[in-house]
Amino acid sequence: MFLKGLGHLTRIAPAALALSSLALTSFASTGDDRVLDEFHPANQPSADGTRPEAPKPVYGGRVIVHLSSMPENVNYAIENSAVTRRMLYEVHESLLLQDWTTFEYIPKLAKKFDIEDMLVLQGSVSEEKYPAAVKMRVRDFSAETDDAQKDALILYGVVTDNGDTYTVTPISQGASLRAPVTVPKADVQAHEAGTVTTWYLRDDALWQPYTPEGGEAITDQKFNADDVLFSWNVYFNPKVDCDEKRFQFEKITRGEKVDEHTVRFFFSSQYFQVLSTIGTDMTMLASHVYNLDDPDNPDYNPEATQDERAKFFNEHPANREFVGLGPYRITDYNQQWIQAERFPGYFNQDDAGYFDTIRWRMIDNDNTAYTALVNGELDFFARVKSEDYFGEATAKENFTDLFYKGYFYLGTYGYTGWNMYQPQLKEKVVRQAMAHAFNSEEFLATNYKGLARQITGPVIYDSPAYPHDLEPFSYDPELAAEMLEDAGWYDRNGNDVIDKDGVELEIEFMMPSGNKASEVLGQKMQESFAEIGIKLTLTQYEWATFLERFKARDFDGANLAWVANLESDPEQLWHSKWGEFEARGSNNSGVKEPELDKMIRAIQRETDFSKRQVIWRELHTFIYDLQPYLFGFNVPSKFAMSKRIRGFKTVALDPGYILRDWYFTSLDEPGTRAAR
Repeated sequence: MFLKGLGHLTRIAPAALALSSLALTSFASTGDDRVLDEFHPANQPSADGTRPEAPKPVYGGRVIVHLSSMPENVNYAIENSAVTRRMLYEVHESLLLQDWTTFEYIPKLAKKFDIEDMLVLQGSVSEEKYPAAVKMRVRDFSAETDDAQKDALILYGVVTDNGDTYTVTPISQGASLRAPVTVPKADVQAHEAGTVTTWYLRDDALWQPYTPEGGEAITDQKFNADDVLFSWNVYFNPKVDCDEKRFQFEKITRGEKVDEHTVRFFFSSQYFQVLSTIGTDMTMLASHVYNLDDPDNPDYNPEATQDERAKFFNEHPANREFVGLGPYRITDYNQQWIQAERFPGYFNQDDAGYFDTIRWRMIDNDNTAYTALVNGELDFFARVKSEDYFGEATAKENFTDLFYKGYFYLGTYGYTGWNMYQPQLKEKVVRQAMAHAFNSEEFLATNYKGLARQITGPVIYDSPAYPHDLEPFSYDPELAAEMLEDAGWYDRNGNDVIDKDGVELEIEFMMPSGNKASEVLGQKMQESFAEIGIKLTLTQYEWATFLERFKARDFDGANLAWVANLESDPEQLWHSKWGEFEARGSNNSGVKEPELDKMIRAIQRETDFSKRQVIWRELHTFIYDLQPYLFGFNVPSKFAMSKRIRGFKTVALDPGYILRDWYFTSLDEPGTRAAR
């Protein structure tokens, strides 16, 4: 199954960073208790449980990491794939990073941030009474739809409830209030906690060189507030191809530059992902590369139309030859690989990785990729098939002499998404019957040797919100057939395919080409569904074609997997707004359920972690009953790695490892040296 990126990471702010009264509770840390090089044969424990001392690293050399598909580009604002996100961990930076093991926020491009609340003033309150009030778009509580907005005056700062009044105390640099102010509650329409964030940017982050076509390289451009504001404004051009991300940034209704290295954002209402939306999910973009209003842009054109700006952005060469802020810069992007080399201008050389070159080698067929591995063309491959992992392939000398194997779990889950716009799939009873017709337990035992876990909905398996008491649909093909017949689906013409209202229950099972796991699953589904009169046809498409059909809802069933993070905003996957036929977001099944929309809004507004998990469990249960997906399994990533590389440690966050921590140990490796 091909892995798509899902949503965005929820972060925890460390105590060292300034917080407002907003409670920022999240998943408990697992601690740094995972073993370095746990699976490496040279690092296995002795009888007393101790492990050998790790060899010292050398610097330089090239590592080759398998890439299962070639993304259209590496601009994550418009390319919502896991492979893009994983590469950007090395070639780019965000304002904050979630620590891989403690799950706490750590500063990256931001030195620190402030979080403040806002009071929405009643419409009858004049600007003269509160001259420091700011006019902006806020949530319209009187409207029928939850996402309706209106213009209003607001005051922001840390808000204290005094009973009949509020006190607003400014804490951020350049705040409109200069001193605390007391506001009668009669003047207040709403208190929205944690909706104003002020970001203090580091002043030593350099953009990687950019060479416009036919021009000279632009170097030594510093990252600043203009870059951040432009990165946000991109999402407000409806022609920019970012529908999978747009929903989150539309919640920010005001942004302002305080000074060259300070920027402030205002959310229209209370939102549980305020920090992650800006701190980690907003792809920082170089204004001098993409912004046609920036005089430093070689293509400067402030008169450009909205359509011209979108075309310029969507098709910009820098989407591939990405201009980032990380320790590596992309230097080669072709049909076979994407290569990044060390960027000497990176601001933190102590965290700049050991290798000089990282090559992501694209091989879309897993069998071919495994062959490339044992032939020495890959150093790391994280898609080892179960039959190879547990079979003789990884026991042969051509593997064991040079490689070792291991596994790790992420929040990934596989699924087959049903297009609910198709007449044969629009009824819930049909989708439920297919769930009853598929023997998940047998498939797990046969294909995953007990390592994979059955999934009953979109909440990740190890989340505290996952309802482990929710039983999967039982394997009961007789019940499935009865359900379909009761709903009017039976074989009227004797061709062994059930039909209703002139529509036969035929389904095209669409999968990316070369994906053995999808093929095996599809074959088993084909066999199972045939027993209840459903005809399943297996079709493979090259990834670009697959993705285009999927986004255009030109499919019946499509097999993929989500790379889910600890907690993501459910709107992108399940809200009716993104289930409309014309929408090109992530609600590809076309789910449109008002009750589900209410749960989504409740999750978004609930900042209390424990209370939010209760709503998540309700949402998970509701979606599993609805069956827009045939939910699959949380399968461990089974990897093979060169013994020449050390520093591997599994982590809970995608991609499950920290590439920047890997290193060679021998100066015999080409291009290595003893010192950085």
